[in-house]
Amino acid sequence: MGLFSFFIKKKKPIIGLALGSGGAKGFAHLGALKAFEENGIVFDAIGGTSIGSIIGAFYADGYSSTDIYELISGLSLKELLTGIPYNMDMSGIKKVIDREIGGKNIEELSKPFLAIATDAVTFEEVVITNGKTATALCASSCFMPYFKPVVDTEGRKLIDGAYANSIPADRVKESFKTDFIVGVDLSAFKVYDNKDFKGKLNPSEQGYKYCDIMLKPDLTKYKPIEYSAKNEMYDLGYKSAMEIMPELLSKLKKIDYKIKN
Repeated sequence: MGLFSFFIKKKKPIIGLALGSGGAKGFAHLGALKAFEENGIVFDAIGGTSIGSIIGAFYADGYSSTDIYELISGLSLKELLTGIPYNMDMSGIKKVIDREIGGKNIEELSKPFLAIATDAVTFEEVVITNGKTATALCASSCFMPYFKPVVDTEGRKLIDGAYANSIPADRVKESFKTDFIVGVDLSAFKVYDNKDFKGKLNPSEQGYKYCDIMLKPDLTKYKPIEYSAKNEMYDLGYKSAMEIMPELLSKLKKIDYKIKN
């Protein structure tokens, strides 16, 4: 039996990534991705909420951390924001995403991907695993009250997924049958008030329950709209990932994950 087992090819472990919400703090996601790239860690499936969905989708389509950083840094508010304050729509953002990602559906991305949105009427979580990538990302990052809800093909009015599931590790596990998940919490040190969630769970709770490793860059001094601090937040994301790298590599070794050279 032992000799027979030796010749059985082991199943390659599936490694997932769950990127959390946080607006401009998402530059820390890019710093973390850079650290993963430098250490030969390649994720097989990605899930994201809000800015995490935007960065996650481009990563799932083969963009590097540097590619995404340059793309986001090169955008102007004029091409992104349309309408009047507190009643803007997501058409400008949708146009840019469609342009840069080639109008692809989620199913056409290079790697399995999902985005999280919230139903604006019921406040229930909506897991998006197919359909237009740009629509999914706009729904996932539609932060109230600045933007009007995004209406999907089913007629649902969708808003920022951060209200329902800010680090969707549970959905990555459920949808892609992952063996190991790394999460990035951009609001790890934020003090929440339970009334913010209409009596429901803290939206990061499932992330912590299902992640095998959670990165927690300390971004408390930065606001979700503070794009001027992008380099500092990027560096904090990179530092956070490098600090847990020995533990992460050790855990991956135990499940026979092969580091890419």
